[in-house]
Parts: sequence; C-alpha cells; structure tokens
Amino acid sequence: MLAVPTRQLLVGQSAVGEQPAGCRHRRVLSCCIGSWMSPWSCQQCTLVNSEANTLCAACGSEREQRRGTLLPRIIIKPISDVTNAILDLFNGPPNPVSRQRSPNSTFSPGSSSLRSSSSYPDLSSSSTPSRPAPPRPPPPGWILDSDQSSSRINPSPDSIATTTSTTADSSFSFVDTSVTSTSSHDGSLTWICRKCLNANPELLNVCSQCNERKSIGSKRRQRGQNRHLSYTSSGLSTENSSFADVNVSANSSTMSADEKMTSLCSEVMTEVERHDRENAAATYNSIVSFCGQHKTFIDDSFPHTQKSIGDLNDSDLGAVVGFLPTSFIWLRPEQMFTKDGRAWPWTVFRDPRSSDIEQGVLGDCWLLSAMALIAERPDVLEHILLTKEYSHCGVYQVRLCIDGQWKIVLVDDFFPCRPETRSIAFADGRKNQLWVPLIEKALAKQLGSYSRLRAGRTIEGLAMLTGAPVEVVSLEDETDRDIRWARILSAREAGFIMGCSCGAGKRAVNEEVFRRNGLLAKHAYSVLDVRQEGEHRLLRLRNPWGSFVWKGKWSNNWNGWPQDLKRKLLSGEPSTGTFWISYDDFLSHFDSVDIAKIRWYQGWAELRIPIQMGGEFMNSDRAVRILIEEPTEVCLTLFQGGARTAHDQVDLLICVHMVSTSGTIGDLICRSARKLEAFVSTGDVFLRSGQYIIVCHSLTTLGTRKIHGCLAIHSSKPMFADMVPCPPAVYTDSLVQLALKEGKLHSSLNGVFPRYITENFSGLLLMVDNVLEDMWVHVKVECSNSTNVLSSRGTLDVADSIPPLSRQIIMILTHFEPTQTYLVQHQLLVRVSHRHALGDFTIVRNGARTGSESHSPPFGCPAIEQLHSRKALFYC
Repeated sequence: MLAVPTRQLLVGQSAVGEQPAGCRHRRVLSCCIGSWMSPWSCQQCTLVNSEANTLCAACGSEREQRRGTLLPRIIIKPISDVTNAILDLFNGPPNPVSRQRSPNSTFSPGSSSLRSSSSYPDLSSSSTPSRPAPPRPPPPGWILDSDQSSSRINPSPDSIATTTSTTADSSFSFVDTSVTSTSSHDGSLTWICRKCLNANPELLNVCSQCNERKSIGSKRRQRGQNRHLSYTSSGLSTENSSFADVNVSANSSTMSADEKMTSLCSEVMTEVERHDRENAAATYNSIVSFCGQHKTFIDDSFPHTQKSIGDLNDSDLGAVVGFLPTSFIWLRPEQMFTKDGRAWPWTVFRDPRSSDIEQGVLGDCWLLSAMALIAERPDVLEHILLTKEYSHCGVYQVRLCIDGQWKIVLVDDFFPCRPETRSIAFADGRKNQLWVPLIEKALAKQLGSYSRLRAGRTIEGLAMLTGAPVEVVSLEDETDRDIRWARILSAREAGFIMGCSCGAGKRAVNEEVFRRNGLLAKHAYSVLDVRQEGEHRLLRLRNPWGSFVWKGKWSNNWNGWPQDLKRKLLSGEPSTGTFWISYDDFLSHFDSVDIAKIRWYQGWAELRIPIQMGGEFMNSDRAVRILIEEPTEVCLTLFQGGARTAHDQVDLLICVHMVSTSGTIGDLICRSARKLEAFVSTGDVFLRSGQYIIVCHSLTTLGTRKIHGCLAIHSSKPMFADMVPCPPAVYTDSLVQLALKEGKLHSSLNGVFPRYITENFSGLLLMVDNVLEDMWVHVKVECSNSTNVLSSRGTLDVADSIPPLSRQIIMILTHFEPTQTYLVQHQLLVRVSHRHALGDFTIVRNGARTGSESHSPPFGCPAIEQLHSRKALFYC
C-alpha cells in the first residue's frame, strides 16, 4: 500500500501534477498521423509561424493538428460537409455497367481511397421516361439523414472500420428516422421561405412567390421533428453496475409540444427585437383602444397592495436606504409631488443622463448603477423602453431579459409613494422622467415584489437590461497587468458598455483616504473612455452622482498635464462627474470592471433555449447540439431560473464537446467556470466547422430536484441547434473528458493515475485511472478536513475498487454556502490487489465493516451511481 502525501488545497490553489510518459490523451495520439513539418498559419490571428512552433507566437493558439480519419483523403472539407462530398461522388455520370457492392467493402483506415472502386452501387435510374425517377437510394450500409441540409448521406456505424482496436466506452449517434418534405411524386425535397412561408422545391435558390433567397434558416425549417438518438453504454459489467442499451425516441408520446420542437436556428438580434416590438405593439394598441380617452389602465397582475411591495424588513434581502415608510399609497405621476414640481411636464425621456437617477429607500443600487451605465448609451436605452411617449392611459411596456429569456413586461404608471409627502418612495428620475421608475417597477413585477430588488451586482443589472453576454475583469487577481489593460482597451474599441467598482473587493479599504482622493468606496462608476497616449494609459470615468471626482494625477485640475494631451482630452466643456485617471491609480483603487458586450450593430445572432439540470438523470433529459458550418465566434451563457439571492443559487457548469467521428462525446473544447451564481459563461471562443454537444451540469441538487434554466448562445454568424436526447451516461462522459483535459496528476503507483481539478471549479473533482491489465486498484479518499462543501457521495470519506483498464470519478465536492469561503483538503491512499473486495479499506459505518464491498459507502441513488460508474479505458 502506498500512502500519497496529504494535499491541502485552498480556494484557488492546487498542486501541479506530473504527466507520465506512458499516458497520453487520445487527442495527442491522433496528432502523430501525417507530416506537418512546414510553416503554418494560425487559425485565429493568421500569423505565419515556423514549423518548429506548436503554439502561435502572437496569440498562443495551438497549431491545428492533422488528425487520423476514416474518410478518403481527397475529401478535406469539415465533417459537416463530408456527406455532401460523398454524395457528389455518387451522383457522377451514370455507369452503364451495374456494379454490386461487396458486403465486406469498407473504408480502409489510413488509406487515401476506398478499398474497391467497384464497391459503388449502380446509381443509374431504371425508371421509365413517362414516370418521374424516384429518389436515388443511398449505398448499402449508409443511412439517409435529413438532418443535414438538402439530402446528405451518413455512414451506418456497421459499415465503417474503426482505427482503434477496441470500441468506445459509450457512443451515441444522431439519426433522423424519416426524410422530411419528400414529395411522393418526384422525390424532391422542399424548403420553407422564411418571408412568406411558401414551400419551394429544393432545386430553387429563390422563393417562387416573393423571390426571397434560400437562407440558412430556410433550409433548417424544412427538417422533420422525428429525431432519434441512440446512446449505447457498453460500460464495464460488474456485480454493482450493468448498463444496457438505451434507445430514446424524441417523438415519445410523453413529451410536451415544446420538447418536440427540436430544430432551432439562431436569429440576428435586431430581428429578434423587431419581432418582439411587433408583438408588443398589438397588445399595447388593444389596451389603449379599450381604455379610450377617459379610462386609466390598472395592472391587476401587479396589484397596488403590500404584496407587490414585499417584506422590506427582511434583512436577508439587503439593507433599506433611508427612512422606511410604515405604509404606501399608489399614485399616478400627475398626483405625485417631486423636487422639480411642475417645472417640467411628465415624459418618459428628457435627454436622459446618469445623474437623473435618484435612489429611493430600496437597496437596489446594483440596478441603478446598471441604469447609470445604460444612460450613457441612449441607443441602448431606447431598446429597453418600448413605450417612448407619455401615456395618458398609463400603459407602458418594458423589454427585459429575465433569467436569460426576453420578456415584454406590461406595467401601469401607479407608483408607491409616501403618504405624508406624496413623493415617490423608490427610484425616481429627475426632470420628471419616467424611464427610471418604469424600469424598476417592471423588474419588480417580474421578480414578484419590490423587496426582491434588494441586493445584487451591477453585472446582473447589465445582463437583465441588455440581454448581452457579460464579463467581469478582476483587477485584484494575479493576471498580468498588460493583459488586463488589453482586455479593457479592446472592450472600449468594440463599443461595449463598461462600469467599474471602487473599493468593494477583497482588499482592505480606508474610506477616509478614498474620500480625500475624491473617490467613494463601495461605489460604481461608468467607464466612458480608454486611451493609450504614447506611454500614458488613461481612463475617463464618471461618478453617477454628477459630482465628487478624482483629485489625483490626471484629474481635471492637475498641474502636470502635458499641453498636447490637455488640448486633446480636456478641450471640450467638462461634463459633470467626469474625470481622467491613470491606469496605475485605477488598479490601486478599483477592484473590477463589468463589461456588457453589446453587438446589436455587428450582425450577431442569438438563440435562447430552455433547459433542465440536476435532479435524477433521466432518458428524457436533453442536451444541445450545434452545427457550425464555418468558423464562428461564440459565447454561451447558462442562466438559473429564479436565482435572485445566494440562497437560491446552485452550481452551474457548461461543457462544450466535439462530436467525434464515431458519434461519441469527444474532446472538451471549452467550458465555463463552475460557480454558485445566477449565471455562468464560457466567454468568447472560436469554434471551427463541425458538430458540438453542449452539456449543462448542476450537481448541488443531484438525485433530488430538477433546476430550470436557459442556455443563451450568441454567435457572430447564424448557426443551427437541436435539442437531442441526453442519456445519463453523457453527463459522466462529459466530466471524464473535463478531467482528462484539465486534471492535474497526483504522484502514485505505476499504472495508477489520479487526476484532480480545483481551479475554477468551486470544489473538487477527483478521478482515478487504472491502466493495469490484471490488477484491481483500491482507492481511499479522506476529505474530512474540508469545510463548507458538499460531497457527491454524501460523505467526505469514501473508498472504491477500480477494475483493470478502467477509470472512475471517485468524488466531487461542491461549495455549499456561497456567502462563506470554503476549504478543500483531501488525502489519497492507493494500493493494488488481485481481488475486487476493498477489505480493510472499507469505511466503517455504525461500528460494522464486512470488507466485501466494491464501493464504500454504497451509492445512495441511481443518479449518484451513474455519476460514479466505472468506465472502461481504451488506448490506441
């Protein structure tokens, strides 16, 4: 028995493992095929690198590796286009000589051609001239797949010889069970025009009715809903686990109508908004017409009662600012008293500025800070308020992105007011503007009450108001300062909305010193400009209060300004609350930068897909498959429904995998950080042409309840997506691929490879590989010194027996209370044995230990058993 030294892993710390020479990932093995000793061009930045470099000298991207393939080398298109290329080969000039395909004819692994040219079937038409020719049948061993555009042919799994000596641990394939839109008369396929919905023959490139060109979306609409995903789990059969074939049909009668709508196509964001506006206009006009000129609209779905106010005395929801009224009255604008009195008539907008926002008694500064950032961009603000003129009937519509889904919120203009002063109690807009209280009320309605607005982060407000992908650049981590500057500068050049937080991070803050320098601790500022002027790095910030500005170097009254920069940067009339600050001082006083990536005007597309996570793994679960036809920049964000407070939040994780040529879960391409937050994001990633599977994980509620969420996909080009069945084994395979890519190795016995992940994981993932051919591996893990974590096994001390040539995820720890820090410590004991029984490694429970178990303690539910099931190893 070998006792591995204790590893104490604090948050953000992990040990560095050593890669043994004999253990290589399958992805690395495949790169040895072919010769690539020549200069190469980076796929990301196009820089030409020398043949000796494996990483791009400019951006650090990996060199694209030439992989082994089962397909003829003359077909060099991406895998999504291979079937079309093969179909083109079959659709060549008719051969007068009928050729029969040999039943044993297959692709030769590593060969540059098919084994036998005579293996093609006779594709010449035998129909009489008086009758239209039927559709050409696919070659034997191939399946016609209508899930590809037009008519493409996919190889049957039985007709392809594998390049490995063993089969994969588990495989799944995506196959349509029927051909869509096939005419019974001429065998032609049809496509649906997106403009007029006319069905057109596949051969036409323009609509026969409106001359609209056939688009990506048009092709996608023709595909049928009768999808079929078979996932065969050929995992190791033992006395504790035996997996049978799982055959899941997407057209099951138990599925809802929404689940059957599997074909999806992303849509340009400006088109999404236009459709929302058109639908909202019909509702608005109907209400206004009903109210007429003498009736006032009252929204009974958000009544003027204490229920809509909520419990403002609940300290768990955040502090109350100022004096809390004992009661409220609901008044319309013309009935209220404001600081501006009647000097300004009521309106929705009047040259909106961030200084127009006044906070009420609610502690919702996170939302008001986001509003202040939006106020700097009127082009964005007008997308939120669909009703832009004062409504005498009191009908307003606000467009918000709640839990990742766009919502058109209908509200009236009755607002809670103080009885004694008749002034608005919550957020107000100066110069009698309504856009501030209308947005606040619309969000309160969606969340259930005004009290639900208390406590939050500016980044949440930006996500709700813009619907755009959001990102936080931490100024306190150990990232190189030049890299952080480049990210901030590039965000400014891209026109993104940016805000920053002053003195609210992990560092100790002396608020009095901050005030002497003209800054407010625990306060949000807007980032208006970012400049690189020679050797000077400068940022222009704005205090939403409109006053109290920076007094140090590069401030408005600083005497050290170079004359050329002073004329360039301070020549205009100074705006209230704005100031310049150096990048060095910015890093010293600010802790983070919040970025909302607004790309409405860059032609980006979006797709928002409802999804479920956690709970019991079921055959009715769904994953998202996306099809990329050309290299595309993508950002994926996973939202949890109803997670406004830390008490509601569970862990979220997005994993994006390639779909391998054999149809299995392939290499992990990218992932989000695993966090207990309302949403997580992968950030911007480039995806090459191909098919990808997106698996969404949440382990906090594993084995109990399902978590409802939404997956938002933003892409620089339109893409296809499908909701495909996600059998239970897919979740385990996804985490295995994560461990193989990112796991750090413990030093251990020869033939035993423990891997663990702690970085960006909010806990621990521990997996052990047994590459021995005739010995079992006994593993005992002790995590009893860990704090504020939950174990996927229900206990912090476990033991498992792993068969030869197998692997198992031993344990997953999850951060429990998100408002408190957590500590992960684990000790790993490993030994090899000729027997599966754990013996004295068995965890003692209630003073008893039999020693015959293979897993100690036993798994508590099927979901836990599936997550920690043994997986067979296969090496090339």
